[in-house]
Amino acid sequence: MAKELGVEFIALHLAWTQIETTPNNYEDPDDALLLLGQVAAANSFQFSLTLRPIDLSGKIVPSDLENMRFNDTTMIRRFESLIDFVFTKVNPSVLLNLQIGNEIDGYNFSQEPASFWSDYGFFLKEINAYIKKSHPDLKAGFTGTLKGLNNNPSLFNQVLSNVDILGVTYYPIQSDYTVELPTVLNGDFDLLLTNYPSKPIYVQELGYQTAARCNSNEQKQAKFFSQFFNYWDKHASDIKSVNLVRLNDLSIQAASDAALQYNLSDSIFFDYLRTIGIRTYSGTGSHKMAFDTLKIKLKERGW
Repeated sequence: MAKELGVEFIALHLAWTQIETTPNNYEDPDDALLLLGQVAAANSFQFSLTLRPIDLSGKIVPSDLENMRFNDTTMIRRFESLIDFVFTKVNPSVLLNLQIGNEIDGYNFSQEPASFWSDYGFFLKEINAYIKKSHPDLKAGFTGTLKGLNNNPSLFNQVLSNVDILGVTYYPIQSDYTVELPTVLNGDFDLLLTNYPSKPIYVQELGYQTAARCNSNEQKQAKFFSQFFNYWDKHASDIKSVNLVRLNDLSIQAASDAALQYNLSDSIFFDYLRTIGIRTYSGTGSHKMAFDTLKIKLKERGW
């Protein structure tokens, strides 16, 4: 069904500790890197990979590195070894991009030294240089939420100077996880492009839930995606790629498991996670309005 829409790349997120399960011991969880890399190659897709030493849930590093600063040589060399292992499982030639850290603007660094962001910028600089030695064409970056990036452009532009691209996630939601109107999209992205003019933008996650409890429905979701593609038409030179999240809704159990990762039990947040798909979950699933809207929008643009 993704191929029917015209998909050109697939995406995978892995925490550092999912691969380096104990210090200096590496594994490919569920053969995800190997198998998704093979799927990408077999279908002429590219592959967007995110490796997470940090994200919203905190610092995700091997146990012996937990109290180490990111500018420490040992921390850097260990991540380089992780990169070496990853590239034995997936051919870098199929990678669209490599993101180092996800939604890093939400990371709570209150337990870190005051130099945390400069440390992490140095870490990114060293890792990017290491990647470029063997794979000079591979684009590396980090990912933040659109709102978080717009709230502190001076800080994140300093971090951005160390990588090739800026990754962005965008779900227009209120603080209580109900939706904002699809029309807020233009202003949000206008501000992002104004704040970050120096590097290409890769939209790593784009989604809009449909649950009634989130003050949403299928019509709003379809309008949101239509609004985005109309905006993208005018800014294709700035926004290089978009990863739509997700094809199918989650089951109740899968949504519960996902919510636990954020230590949240809020019912509206649960429905937000559960209904981001452009297809329903029940039975074999069915297309929501957004699926057909996207199919038309993509076909019009040559996918």
